[in-house]
Amino acid sequence: VVDAIAQTLGDATGGERVVMDVPDAAPPDARQVIAVPMMNKAQADIAYGFVGIRRSDPDYVAMTVMNNALGQYAIGGRLGDSIRERQGMAYYVFSSLDAGVGQGPLVIRAGVSAQNVERTLASIDAELQAVLDSGFTAQEIDESKSYLVGSMPRQLETNAAIAGFLLNADVCELGIDYDVRVPGLIKAVTLDAANAAARRLLDPARATIAVAGPWTPS
Repeated sequence: VVDAIAQTLGDATGGERVVMDVPDAAPPDARQVIAVPMMNKAQADIAYGFVGIRRSDPDYVAMTVMNNALGQYAIGGRLGDSIRERQGMAYYVFSSLDAGVGQGPLVIRAGVSAQNVERTLASIDAELQAVLDSGFTAQEIDESKSYLVGSMPRQLETNAAIAGFLLNADVCELGIDYDVRVPGLIKAVTLDAANAAARRLLDPARATIAVAGPWTPS
């Protein structure tokens, strides 16, 4: 394997680093709901999204902690506790933050029966508004930080995962020692910083929502 790689890549010099210039995405001025009728589907899949941030944004780590508390921790953060566990409406519900060289989205995803689409959207709205009005609790943020730090070894269990981590660190110019520094960066996120991150992105009045499945807006 070493000989084959050397034969193929031995003369590679790497060349000059290419800096990608990705323009900002314009955030929408108003809320919009797009329905994609698919009457042969058994459930409706919801994507409820916002224009997010670049990986180079100074608020990225705070956004990551905020997103975990919102829709990832344990059974799906606040969203999972409300929509799936307490109300029993969703087959799945979670949020994701995808930040790269350009602005990636923050998206809330849920799969529900068609008759529960409006209730689910209203519940997402209510949970986001509660975060904007009252913020997360210190316990929510502390538990999310512990989870993110504790899950790092599991996320780097395979060679492919390690290679992806190192590639991302190089493309985003995070430094070869980023895996050593990131636990400290996560632990340093304060409750105020996480709540400020939520206020920066989560505005139900400017969400873009797509629903695919056996549903049409009433």
